[in-house]
Order: sequence, then structure tokens, then C-alpha cells
Amino acid sequence: MLQLAKELVGEDAADLLKYLLKKRTEITDEELAKELNVKPNEVRKKLYLLSEQGFVTSRKTKDKDSSLYIYYWKVNLDQINDVLLNRKRMILDKLKIRYEQEKDSLFYFCPQDNIKYTMDEALENEFKCPKCGSVLQYYESEKARQFLGQKIKQLEDEIERETKRGKTNGS
Repeated sequence: MLQLAKELVGEDAADLLKYLLKKRTEITDEELAKELNVKPNEVRKKLYLLSEQGFVTSRKTKDKDSSLYIYYWKVNLDQINDVLLNRKRMILDKLKIRYEQEKDSLFYFCPQDNIKYTMDEALENEFKCPKCGSVLQYYESEKARQFLGQKIKQLEDEIERETKRGKTNGS
């Protein structure tokens, strides 16, 4: 989960998520800022990023004395598995599209720059690399298809297991 958070919202926000996971309780953005020795607006920015991705949730109350709103933040443990599962489904869809492209298209590559071109691009450039002028070589995509196929199967299995686990846990 932390690795996914790092990829989606950056390392600083992922570190904040890690801190909240250890905390295991609600905390205000002001308290977080004080504990982490960071400006409150910086903490809020990171919390909003985490919230947009479904990693954290907030609860809003009104301070009786100042009439200001106070936000209490916590890790969204109830829905975090759904967030991760949806992310895996998105990745699976992209891998399937890529697999179909590899299966249905011919590719060429530049041995010098290691850049891959579609058949149309290769033809358009007279089978020469537009970057360095080297003659393009046929790209055998069988290994790429095998790799993508393995990753697709792995993700499908993970999604199926996690979906079953979620149903047995009452989600």
C-alpha cells in the first residue's frame, strides 16, 4: 500500500500515510503539523492528495469557542482494500490493451537507440531510425507477450483472491 501511495501521491505524502498508519487514531491536521514539525498548510496539501486517492478520510467538527472547523484525519482502513483492488483492475486493463497491441501489430526497433516503432512508423521513415539514421530491425514481440501474459494472469489471480476474501469478510 505504501509503495502504491508513493507512486500516486509522492514520497512525502506516502511518509505521512505511514505516520498515520503507525498512529492508528484520528488526529487533526494541526496536531500532525506540530508532531512532524511541518507547516499546517503543507500537511493539509498532502492529506488532500491522500484523500483524493482514498487512502485517508476526514471528519469535520466546529470548534465551539472559535467557530472554526477542525478536521480529524485517519487512514481509510475500511476501504483501502477496495482502493488497491480498483488500482489493480486499472493496471490489468492497461496490460491487456498492451498485450493486444503486441499481439496484433508488427514492430521494428533501432539497435542503436533501442527505440521501438510500429510498422507504420518504420515504413514512414523508410525503416531508418529518425533519431540516428540506423537501419531498423524487426522486433520479435513473443517475449514481451509472454511477460505480459504472465503479469496479466498474476494480476487476475490476485484480484480473484482478494475479491473472494472481501466477500468472506463481509465487504
